[in-house]
Amino acid sequence: MKIVFLLLLIIVPLAMTFIALRTKWAIRLFHLLAILCFYSVATVIASDVYATNAHMTTFTTEIHHFLLNRWFLVPASYLGVYIPYVLWKSLFSKKVEL
Repeated sequence: MKIVFLLLLIIVPLAMTFIALRTKWAIRLFHLLAILCFYSVATVIASDVYATNAHMTTFTTEIHHFLLNRWFLVPASYLGVYIPYVLWKSLFSKKVEL
């Protein structure tokens, strides 16, 4: 299963890069999804940390409870693919920045 995750972490960003280099609207779509995912992840983390502090509990299971939240897992997995996509895209783009 680890090999599948590793391969997907390489293949999906490369596919996103290929699509982004072919169409301009895909770049905006990928960026928009990343912004929405960032705010979703940040909201889940902030609300769980606030709830933990409000109840005055610091158990490991409560602090890491957000890791089991679907509103955290799905957007965080997209961000985990989006960051290598940005790196691949900057590597393959024709514009060179000095």
